[in-house]
Amino acid sequence: MSHFTTVETKIQCFVTLQKVIAEMGFVFKEGVTKVRGYQGELADAIAVIDTKSSYDLGIVKTATGYSFIGDWDMLQVRAGIEKDDFLKNVNKKYAYHKVMDEVQKRGYMVVDEQTNEQQVVTVKVRRFA
Repeated sequence: MSHFTTVETKIQCFVTLQKVIAEMGFVFKEGVTKVRGYQGELADAIAVIDTKSSYDLGIVKTATGYSFIGDWDMLQVRAGIEKDDFLKNVNKKYAYHKVMDEVQKRGYMVVDEQTNEQQVVTVKVRRFA
């Protein structure tokens, strides 16, 4: 019986996802495409994130983007990675990077950026003609 669970996301840019994962303090295991799970079970992935435990977190390519695969129960116990918090953090940082990429692509400059107590980020941009 498999303990792996795949969690769908709306993430479509692998390069931005790599930035986010690095910003969160994780490292991709280069050349590794097998995700380690409960009692040595393995699952296929296109990339594996090092959790500094005996359980991995994998990235899977789907028809609409990228998803995460892992033994989420054991990741929480062994690596302190709670699924909902992890996904919330990834999605927030991914959205931030996508907005900033679009701001730059459209020729705008960030003139002010603030984060409030609820961790809502407000960015003011300006384009000089």
